[in-house]
Amino acid sequence: MRSGKTALTCAKISLLQLFSNPNCILILAVMTIFSFYIYSPMCRISQFYQISVPPWLFPFYLSWYQMLLVHCGLCLLLFADTVEIDSYTNLMLVRIGRVPYILGYQLYILAASFLYTVVQVLLSVLFILPVIGFDADWGVLIRTLADSAGQVAAQTNSTLSFVVSNEILSRFTPLEAMLVNFLCIWLSTAFVGFVICFFRIFISKAAAVIVVGVLICLSLFVRFLGGMLIGTWLQYFSPLTWSNFAYLDWYYSGAAPSPAYAFTVWIGGIVLLGAASVIGFCKRDVRQTGR
Repeated sequence: MRSGKTALTCAKISLLQLFSNPNCILILAVMTIFSFYIYSPMCRISQFYQISVPPWLFPFYLSWYQMLLVHCGLCLLLFADTVEIDSYTNLMLVRIGRVPYILGYQLYILAASFLYTVVQVLLSVLFILPVIGFDADWGVLIRTLADSAGQVAAQTNSTLSFVVSNEILSRFTPLEAMLVNFLCIWLSTAFVGFVICFFRIFISKAAAVIVVGVLICLSLFVRFLGGMLIGTWLQYFSPLTWSNFAYLDWYYSGAAPSPAYAFTVWIGGIVLLGAASVIGFCKRDVRQTGR
């Protein structure tokens, strides 16, 4: 019980340190710039057609492959300093012990990933506030974009940086799509954090960055040349590709990883990597951790 409270305190301290980290400011700036680029054209489109925009644009945030690359890069930047051993860390280890400290850091990874996703949701609403209008359904404007996005862009002289899929509109209600996309981005972000944590403890910081870099490159390769050169089975080994829930096989046809498969890999990977990291952190010389 005491160890649990100590771990929660460590997670809280790590979150407070994140807010003062220059990386956090850079991440927020990049997220804001790209969100403005993606969502702000909807204001011009809304004013042109005199139709309000419902707050359901977040599910299409990663619909362009460029944004998948941006998302993965931000995840890497968010946890680049995970398990950093400095004088303050050594003091914490002496006061509370290794197990509560590393468990607290893993709780921090989950919490930071959650907050990162929450900010994405808020930004998807922020830049359409002047024209926002609540609709329990997808709304006329979003359905129009699904059917004739090119025509809308031409008429309004706007550049659309997301793709509205008719398949998503027919398969999900707005709230379902928001929730599923939230879970996919949250878990994929946390998965990156745990991968970095694991490799920094057992090998080095450089190895952690290289492994995540390989996963990022693989996610892009799978979407373009991978299917043609190697086969669609490669999608099953690219967990960052699944950040976009539209890339999952919601009909369980076998053409792509199913939602059950994706969530099992993410959650299972987080649990296994987390457990291994705790064991490794407790056994290794902390002076050799994270170099």
